[in-house]
Amino acid sequence: MSINRYHTRMAYGAKIAKNAAWLMFATAGQKVVAFVAFTIAARLIGREQIGVFFYCVSITSIFVIVSDLGMTPVIIRAIAGKRADAPRLFQAALRSKMILAPLAIIGALAYALLFKADGATLLTVAIACLVMTADTFHLAWYGTLRGVQNLKPEAVGMFVGQIFTATGSIAAAYFGFGPVGLATALLAGSLWNVFWAIIQAKRLQIKSEKPRARDYKRLAKEAVPFGLAGLSVKVYSYVDSLFLNAYHGSAAVGAYAVAYKLTYALQFLPLTFTAALYPALASAYAEKDHENVRNTFLGSLRLMAAVAFPLSAALSALAPRLIPLIYGADFIAAIPAFTILPWVLLPIFLDFPVGALLNATHRAHLKTTAMVITMLINIALNAALVPFFGPKGAAWAGVMSFWTLFLIGAWLTRENAGGLKIITFLTLRGLLAAFVAWAAWALVGSKMILPASIVFGGSIAVILAFLVKLVTVNDVIRLTARFRPAPEKIEITHEE
Repeated sequence: MSINRYHTRMAYGAKIAKNAAWLMFATAGQKVVAFVAFTIAARLIGREQIGVFFYCVSITSIFVIVSDLGMTPVIIRAIAGKRADAPRLFQAALRSKMILAPLAIIGALAYALLFKADGATLLTVAIACLVMTADTFHLAWYGTLRGVQNLKPEAVGMFVGQIFTATGSIAAAYFGFGPVGLATALLAGSLWNVFWAIIQAKRLQIKSEKPRARDYKRLAKEAVPFGLAGLSVKVYSYVDSLFLNAYHGSAAVGAYAVAYKLTYALQFLPLTFTAALYPALASAYAEKDHENVRNTFLGSLRLMAAVAFPLSAALSALAPRLIPLIYGADFIAAIPAFTILPWVLLPIFLDFPVGALLNATHRAHLKTTAMVITMLINIALNAALVPFFGPKGAAWAGVMSFWTLFLIGAWLTRENAGGLKIITFLTLRGLLAAFVAWAAWALVGSKMILPASIVFGGSIAVILAFLVKLVTVNDVIRLTARFRPAPEKIEITHEE
């Protein structure tokens, strides 16, 4: 390899790492701020009102995909690839969104009216529709920044926007403005992001040109798989709230919402890890280094299992103590769902490396297919379970759906891993550690004060991680090497 090529690759790698770091810290900060604000607001306005708010946001979160239909990822890819048609595709996407956004608003309002929403609920949905519209445009502008590989402005903008939303949410809840006030706070954050994204794109001289007829056709064709994937994610993330509201009312949605927030707030951990994992897998695959692809993939699965199993076990076992402590006595009804829902974390964490591998090896269409199948299964499970079991039924639907998604992904990536048996064995080790850790927390830790219980269960989890070889001594050595004066190149490897 020539010196120039070597330095070019090093510079590119440093840029990826820097972008990933900005995204990681901003996402983590944003999630923490959002969680704290939601928790305070929930305690102030109660289960019924937070349920109305969560239901309204769920409606617009599903319909928002109509206003984008997968166009933003196409913009990112076109700009990153320095395609000649990128400026035209960007303008075509903006014009398309101007037509699609009103259709999404009509759909969301029609759904609320169909299910006989009262005046306050309908007003909250209407404001959330404005949030949805603002979001679809600022995501397009932020997409241009991602295309030129500058994530710092987006990271800063999203974090500041979350501060605006959090401050407004707490104030709205404190002064008794209810769901309408919370939705208005969301709108403030979204409008900030529109303003900030446009300013930053202009500063970086992002170009936009008048599109031609064929640009719209190309945009539509390339957006289809992204649109299907986005629709699947939105549906299986929020359809449970729609079923709950239809069969059990907003109080049930409120109980489920706090369990949902406590669980899914942790998704930023694998999300930020994947931001750095994807380019590593893509690079190894492009160089036809199949052994490196295999080791990196399996090492990533092992790391995700090691992080996820204690989280699933702890949240589930400590649910009867965490819910009253964090949300208060009004949310006791959330405990049954929260003992179940954290078990989605293990398949969710494991599925992130699967998705990264499929995308890196040009098989994104297979991932999309798996997500569509999962969406259909999730809808069927919610339809079958929610009417009879309420929030517990929604929680079980989520757990079974995400395990389905991961198992499909494991089958699709079995050859890269060296066989399905290896992935199965690794997954079973994670499950075994999770169940033993849960038993330790539930049977022994429950008799301790909460801080002592957390320390006790955490210690058991660390021991289990070493016993089932999800963490090895070599991992510790590699980790400590990061803090030495002369850093060494560290790779994720798979060790049995």
